[in-house]
Amino acid sequence: MKVRICCKSRSLAAALAMLSIWLIACRARAEDSIERIGSTTPVRGTITEVSRTEVVLKARTTLREHRVPVNEIERIKWDAEKPQLNQLRNDERNGKFDKAIEGYEAQLKEAPASADNLRTDLEFLIGRARAGKALAEGNDLDDAFKRLDKFRTAHSNSYRYFEALRVLARLAMEKSDVQKEAMILKLMAEAPWNDYKMEADILQARVALAHDDLATALKSLENVIAVPAKTPGELSRRYEALVTKAACLQKQSKFEDAVNVLRGILDEASDDDKKTLAETCVRLGDCYQAAGRTKEAILAYLRVDILFPKEKNQHAEALYHLSRLFPQDGKPDKAAEAQAKLLESYPRSPWTAKLTVAPK
Repeated sequence: MKVRICCKSRSLAAALAMLSIWLIACRARAEDSIERIGSTTPVRGTITEVSRTEVVLKARTTLREHRVPVNEIERIKWDAEKPQLNQLRNDERNGKFDKAIEGYEAQLKEAPASADNLRTDLEFLIGRARAGKALAEGNDLDDAFKRLDKFRTAHSNSYRYFEALRVLARLAMEKSDVQKEAMILKLMAEAPWNDYKMEADILQARVALAHDDLATALKSLENVIAVPAKTPGELSRRYEALVTKAACLQKQSKFEDAVNVLRGILDEASDDDKKTLAETCVRLGDCYQAAGRTKEAILAYLRVDILFPKEKNQHAEALYHLSRLFPQDGKPDKAAEAQAKLLESYPRSPWTAKLTVAPK
């Protein structure tokens, strides 16, 4: 008996065979990649060494070794990670912490036992997302600190070590835990890069500011501002120091000096540095509000609402202040709009919680 194979069957079989070959080739080409801050071209290959200060990647074709300092790393994509992980990172960045945490935990369960670097990174991402949620909502700070500190001690040679310290410092400050603040800031100061040392000084200044020790705060900030900013990280720290200096000047009732500092940042900072611009606009609104300049305060907060709505923390804070200031300007309808937007967009934000306790 003769067996006939129709053309369609042969075409389908050939297509499936080619698809199988393509999938195998893609899997064979899977590789690690490191994205550097300020660069659009990642370096690709196999990561051969990871430490708290440096990641080493060997290119597969040229065999060239790239030694990348940790403070220059924007992101690492591991060859074993799933494509969905990138979206989960975006969810975390956009304040969708519950969704990110759930996704990270699922990815950790499914990650191959041999993918140590990926698994360590997922553990950090879970800790960072929990910390972000705690800071955004103003609760579970102790639990977030314990989880992330456990990661720090268990993975003390991870390239995420100093980033974990950054987040821990913010949690300790939010908890007003002076002992833990001092311990974390001391560890941060051991980093070999200027931007981390600058950040430690800024955090110390903020602690002093919170305790009304303005002289100490300003001294720490001047140490940072005096450093010539040569990298994107150092420039970001300089702007943070200037914003904090403006807060000190505001507390001294030197409103015009504070406004000049903040306006200087708005003139100087890149349009792409949206986080810095949003934070500066909020602090400018605070300064105008403290000086009794209501209309100018409203304009500063409105700038955040219109131009930087993706900067979640600053946007929520700006909406809260707008809901309080618009009635003073004879615009209760605008106040209701700001309040409704705050309630809808940030139901679990500390700024939303303040709506129920702040005087109208």
